[in-house]
Amino acid sequence: MTRLTSADVSLPRERLARLDAQLLALTGGDLRALALGALGPGAGDVLSGARCAAVPLTAGGGVIGGFSEMVATTLSHLGCDAVAIAASDVAGMADAVRGGAEVLFLADDERFFALNLRVARCVDNASATAEGYVAALAAAAGGLVGRPVLLLGLGPVGLAAARQLVAAGAAVSVIEPDGERLAVALAELPMLRETTLAVGLPRARFVFDATPAAAIIGVGDVRPTLLAVVPGVPSAFSAGAQTCLGVRHLHDPLAIGVAFMAVRAFS
Repeated sequence: MTRLTSADVSLPRERLARLDAQLLALTGGDLRALALGALGPGAGDVLSGARCAAVPLTAGGGVIGGFSEMVATTLSHLGCDAVAIAASDVAGMADAVRGGAEVLFLADDERFFALNLRVARCVDNASATAEGYVAALAAAAGGLVGRPVLLLGLGPVGLAAARQLVAAGAAVSVIEPDGERLAVALAELPMLRETTLAVGLPRARFVFDATPAAAIIGVGDVRPTLLAVVPGVPSAFSAGAQTCLGVRHLHDPLAIGVAFMAVRAFS
């Protein structure tokens, strides 16, 4: 997974307030509504009071300052009974369990999981992030059946997004320079259509940016109807392009994925 920096997770409450406002403008609901909506009508509220903990891990590059706090703040924002554990690694996991947490949120340099200890369920951030952004795109677009979507990148989030976009009925064109990744995706999802940025972007109404390539899309590529959902860090859109898009550039480094991890872990 992309290794975030402390700057990516600073000021968590302010970030969450801005994200809620943006989601309300795009989809008609806030982050909590978007996540709970994934469970379908009548599913109930699995988040209120749900006991969970974010535990820092020192593996690999070590602890990202503010990461566990951002995860716990996001979970509390959703209505969970959440805490960021001070101790790390095994000691932190033990403290979380002793404190009554049912779900642990754990990340190293490679993977980020929510582990439900009560029912032995493991939810991967990559698939949850893809699900969250596809849900936001579908809500903003008024449904994806037959709608053309340009997908940038077929890494873990991009491949998961490709599966979910296809399942939602979208017509998906993909850009992936890694031939092996592209071959794997096309073998599983032969309905995907390979394209290039020069060909695909001018035709795109919806863009799903799951690539870490920075600022490859500029101001001149932005049209008034373009809508971009951007889990990729950094964004493929330049600063000027992001300004042109305004609310139609949905880019959050962590909270959307955490919200969908939570609903899947507790449901």
